[in-house]
This record gives sequence, C-alpha cells and structure tokens, in this order.
Amino acid sequence: MSPGPADGAAAEASDCWVLLHGTPLSPAVWNGVSPRLSPWGRVICPPVTPAADARDAAAELAAWLASAGSGLPEQMHLVGHSFGGQVALDLALLAPSRVRALTLICTRDTPFPAFAAAAAALRRGDAVDPDAALGRWFTGAELKDGGPVVRYARSCIEQADRPSWAAALETIARYDRSRRIQAIRAPVTLLAAELDQVSTPDAMAALADRLPQGSLIVLAGAAHMSPFTDPVALAELIIRIRPEGARR
Repeated sequence: MSPGPADGAAAEASDCWVLLHGTPLSPAVWNGVSPRLSPWGRVICPPVTPAADARDAAAELAAWLASAGSGLPEQMHLVGHSFGGQVALDLALLAPSRVRALTLICTRDTPFPAFAAAAAALRRGDAVDPDAALGRWFTGAELKDGGPVVRYARSCIEQADRPSWAAALETIARYDRSRRIQAIRAPVTLLAAELDQVSTPDAMAALADRLPQGSLIVLAGAAHMSPFTDPVALAELIIRIRPEGARR
C-alpha cells in the first residue's frame, strides 16, 4: 500500500490531487489509484469529456476546470494521462499559481497528425476495432491476462460517444504547446511508457527538456495503459517521485 503522511512528509490540509483521464476513458480509470492518494489529501477525478463540436477540446476543458463552476480548489497537485495530460498542461498554463506540481503520464505537447484520420473515421460512422486499439494500449501479456483494466478499456471503446471521442482525437492531432510550456514553473514529473506508440519516450524526453523543472521516468516494458494495471505502483510513483530525484 502507499504510505500515509505519517510515513513521509506530512500532507498539508490544503493538499488536493486532481486526476484527469484520457480519451475515450472516464474518471473510473483512476478507481484503483484514488484510494491510495487519499491519505495525502482530497482526490478529485473530474470528467474531461469534450463537447462533440469542440474546436480545441483541451483548451476548452482547461478553461472549464479553471472556472469557479468546476469546484476545483485554489491549490492542487495535477495529474493527467494521455489527452488528460494535455488538458493538464493547458490548465497549468491558464492558472499557473494554482498548480503546485504536475504529473504527466503518456502524453505529449506536440501534434500527432495520424489521429486526424481516426477522428474522421469516427465522424463518418466507420466500424471501430477494439482489439486494434487495445493492442496499442496494452502489452501482449496484459491482453492475454485480460485483467480488469483491459476489460474496462474495452468497454470504454465499445460504448464511447463517437463525436466526443473524435473531438478529443482532433485536438491531439494538432495540439502544439511546445513554444509555450517553458512558462510552466511548477515541478513536472513525466512518466513515459517504453512501448507507447504515440507518447513515445523520445517525445516525452523532448517535452521534459522544454520544461524549466521537468524530469522524465521511462517505465520499462510498459505500453500506453500499462501504468493502470498496477495502481499501487502508479500511486507510489505519483506520491514519491520528485523531479529532482527522477532520471533524465
């Protein structure tokens, strides 16, 4: 289990973890992680599902999260996975004084144009191949095991709101904050998966280099969704790893 505050630095009363999920996932992806962060502070997992007609889904969601209506606190530890990581970057740019620290898991600050075709296919109503998506998200061993995270991911793909998923993919296809993220002064820990085909270790290393306080950890033998198959280890990383102690 993750250590509680008594085992390390005491958590401040104002501590709050805000966890942002990827697409077409839901806040439930954090179900295994949240209880292990709660001894360190309040945990909030807001939905970051874009509107079907969003022009810049990450920026629009970040603006909503920064607004009073979202209910987020004035100070937070921000964690984002994949598309949620891009929302987290935009929130850190929009409200820098509110982000105490940032953890980015399998995300990137530069465009991935191939997703434009996938978004167009979703909007046309083309058939979705869950096995192909899962093959990119998990290792062969994880798929063979067919654990709860694999089953959850399959259900998200099969039940996805296609226009909303397309809007997220369109944003990822053209998302580029590479010239702006040097403005983020909070410490940022980046967790890259060695086998990730989109947020590759090279892409995340370049992102880390552009950040004033960016540090990279590469998870050996991991794919895009692998971190969630061991929520205890993921929570430990989020809690324990500090940028100055991470490997570049």
